[in-house]
Amino acid sequence: MAPDTERTLSGWIFETNLRPFCEAVAEFAGYAFDDSDWLAVETALPSTDVDQDTWYDYPLHGSVAVTLHVAADPGSSVVVVKVTGRLDDRIQARIEAALFIFATWHLT
Repeated sequence: MAPDTERTLSGWIFETNLRPFCEAVAEFAGYAFDDSDWLAVETALPSTDVDQDTWYDYPLHGSVAVTLHVAADPGSSVVVVKVTGRLDDRIQARIEAALFIFATWHLT
């Protein structure tokens, strides 16, 4: 698929892995994710709820413009995430791998 086509990748990850996931996606997009970015995501997360379809959208506009969408899954230890943007095959593969890794293992 051409990179000028909007794509959405989604899944769930362990909540403890949310910051490293954000940092990984930002790296793939060429965006310098820092403490102020994390503070915005971390502060917004408690007001989200996947069951109520209440999401927090955070743009990561580096060399590739992507938007990270996060929603808490109340009563669980996971966060539902979506990444949207005009992703080429290479970036899509990296994000898919990150989704697998951050949903499989608790990183420390």
